[in-house]
Amino acid sequence: MSYKERLLAAVRESNKVKEVSVPDLTEPVYIRRMSGAERDSYEAALGEYRDKQGKVDVLGHGNKITARLLLVGLGDENGERVFDDDDADMVRKTFSWAAMDYLSGEVLRFNRLNDNAAKDAAKN
Repeated sequence: MSYKERLLAAVRESNKVKEVSVPDLTEPVYIRRMSGAERDSYEAALGEYRDKQGKVDVLGHGNKITARLLLVGLGDENGERVFDDDDADMVRKTFSWAAMDYLSGEVLRFNRLNDNAAKDAAKN
């Protein structure tokens, strides 16, 4: 096996899921690792929510941003996406804000997308 094949196998093995419990839900929820392409796509989608200074306007669009994050960050027990890109409205209308807020925090930490993620990852 070449180094390239070994490296790709190691990356695939590291793409595990994290099971979390959400209050009031009877089913476990699985947080998945986003691929580099998914992260790039998510970041590009945020562009439509940026203000003139380039900052994301969370106050005006927080629920849409959170839904987009959950579309790529939630998966099944094997790490496969459960929602398609066109499921954002359904997620926004079905999930409570409390569940969306909790799950988005888990996705951000698990995928190291927030400022404290590196510190949190070092603890695990």
